[in-house]
Amino acid sequence: MHRLLRRQLKKSGLDPASETPPTLDQWRKLLPHINRAYGQSDQDRYTLERSLTISSDEMHELYKQLKDSTEARWGAIANALPDLLFLQDAQGIYHEIFSEARDDKLFRPENEIINKHPKEIFPPKIADTFMALLQKALDTQEVQIIEYELDVPAGRRWFEARMTPTMLRLNGEKTVISLVRDITDRKQAEVRRRLSSTVFEAVTEGMVILDRGHQVSFVNSAFTHITGHSEAEAVGQGPRFLQSGASEEKLRIIWSIVDAKGSWRGELQSRRANGQIYHLWLSINAVKDSSERITHYALVLSDISEIKRSQDELEYIANHDPLTHLPNRALFHQQLEQAIHRSKRINRKGALFFLDLDRFKNINDTLGHHVGDDLLFQVAERLRQTAREEDMIARIGGDEFTLVIENLHRAEDAAKVAKNLLKTFSAAFPLKGYDLEISASIGISIFPDDGDEISQLTKQADSAMYSAKEQGRNTFRFFTQKLTETAFEFFDLEISLRRAIEFNQLFLLYQPQYDLISGESIGVEALIRWNHPGMGLVSPNRFIPIAEVSGLIEPIGEWVLQTAATQAIQWDRAGLKPFPVSVNLSRRQLNNPGLVDMVSRILETTGLPGERLELEITESALLETEEQACSSLEKLRALGCSIAIDDFGTGYSSLANLKLFPLDRLKIDKSFVRDVTKDPNDEAIIRATIALGNSLQLSVIAEGVETEAQRDFLLKEGCREVQGFLFSQPVEAKRIEEMGRRLKAKGKR
Repeated sequence: MHRLLRRQLKKSGLDPASETPPTLDQWRKLLPHINRAYGQSDQDRYTLERSLTISSDEMHELYKQLKDSTEARWGAIANALPDLLFLQDAQGIYHEIFSEARDDKLFRPENEIINKHPKEIFPPKIADTFMALLQKALDTQEVQIIEYELDVPAGRRWFEARMTPTMLRLNGEKTVISLVRDITDRKQAEVRRRLSSTVFEAVTEGMVILDRGHQVSFVNSAFTHITGHSEAEAVGQGPRFLQSGASEEKLRIIWSIVDAKGSWRGELQSRRANGQIYHLWLSINAVKDSSERITHYALVLSDISEIKRSQDELEYIANHDPLTHLPNRALFHQQLEQAIHRSKRINRKGALFFLDLDRFKNINDTLGHHVGDDLLFQVAERLRQTAREEDMIARIGGDEFTLVIENLHRAEDAAKVAKNLLKTFSAAFPLKGYDLEISASIGISIFPDDGDEISQLTKQADSAMYSAKEQGRNTFRFFTQKLTETAFEFFDLEISLRRAIEFNQLFLLYQPQYDLISGESIGVEALIRWNHPGMGLVSPNRFIPIAEVSGLIEPIGEWVLQTAATQAIQWDRAGLKPFPVSVNLSRRQLNNPGLVDMVSRILETTGLPGERLELEITESALLETEEQACSSLEKLRALGCSIAIDDFGTGYSSLANLKLFPLDRLKIDKSFVRDVTKDPNDEAIIRATIALGNSLQLSVIAEGVETEAQRDFLLKEGCREVQGFLFSQPVEAKRIEEMGRRLKAKGKR
């Protein structure tokens, strides 16, 4: 029987263990307590009340049934409850405990708790909390709830106590029933959720949850940091951060793998919200329910841009020479192989240059390796400056360098490159207190002519390089002797041209220019010629391009100007009527900032007035050096010089562009004059040029006039100034003097 009932029976003078039923007076006193303690039903009350009128035997039987029924009911309730029940009075004393099979959740055994105060049982802090809460429940008559943690026989557990005030009084004291529930599992679940949430937000990887329709449900802050898309922009949308970095076909394949295998991971290139491209490592895992149906997708994304940069750095270190930062042998082989494939595909030649420093070992041995390293670094810098951006330079070991060039029209073009490479060594190298002069030897192999395998071409270029060393160093050799001979013909001519300047083998001829109306000579054009001691007269078409490539055109051009101006003054002194002299300027001269000073100096030293000097410039040179040309021409005109466009119509300019430049005369190219009576197109070009000259207030002169029909056409169209074989071939200066004297004498008659 319930402990409270026993207590009430004792107060009424009954022995709870006795089988003797109570008297009528005792029943009356006991009835209210039973009702309060057990909440008896109407049927129970009826049974109790009826017992007041029945016989003692019947009362004894009812009493026994009541006891059995009450104890069974409370036992069933106690066994069914998952919680602990405590009854305390206002002083905190424990009077009742229902724990049954959950004794391992009690802080102390039941017999050590009954009739004890919390301070006698629990740690002080918890005991104080219990008492404060109990008092509040009694004062407010409201349920009070507390969560606390205790070490009980079942282990360290979390509990929730709900203290509820009751109407029951014990010894005149108010009471509180505490329903205590073990919430350890719930607390642990909360901790797990909190940890998961913390991890979800704290990890540096972006985390995304998609629903089964591939719509974003959740993202963490790392996702925003990586992609630049805010949570508001992402949630409810498709995974745009994937669509921006992968094709639709690739994404379709990825999702099919995830649906089939449950996961996918790999590298993608994606785009941030600001448009920046970055590298992404992505893991996708399907989340399934108990029926193996996909409900969500968990995505983890990592920004691996820094890793990729580190990989690139490592790859750079693995493929580049640490001293010169040029590609090393490994990268050289890769790039040469690619160059060979390209040359075959586009049917163009390429060249491999194998360059070795002459006597480099002596420098290392005598001056030290630190000086040798400095030299190698400077050599690499000079080679970079010499090569084009698309060419590939490498250091393959020691003092050996390679250069690969592509898109050669002719194998002989490689000789020009080799010559430029050797030029890079013409200036001394400043090395820690030394001005060191050093040369190089170069071997050249041509692909695919000499082969299409890396080892083969390298061996051939290496062999050619040793051949160059045997020839005295500071030179180059092709792998095939024929190409070497052809290349050296070019440079032999260059060397001869340098000697021509030194030994006065160059000379000028002068072609008179005439006015068709008056028949008088109006000037001459100075034309350069070369009398080679072994080859005889060398055509300008042959040596002028060499002069342009080698840089000799500038000293030659200055010599022409100086010689022509001096000759003009000599004609004046011989009594000839003063007339202008035309001199051609190359594009290289026109692009030289010192051109104006040079012309001014020649005019001053010779005494030739600027008005007597006409400078002829080709149309293409004028437009290729537009900014420099315009400035120089303005300054030349300020000196009094006139400016003519030579070979007009053969360039690629718009005629309208000519008004941008300070010009005085247009020269119709002889290629248009030659077929003027046969080709209507040439006639139309000449008419247009004359009309253009008139509209721009420029005089027009035609060159290459060789027939009377050409002369008549030009005169008819309004071009009165000409030069050509019909009137005179280029002649020596003394012939110009003779012609002038004859004209002068004829005028006197």
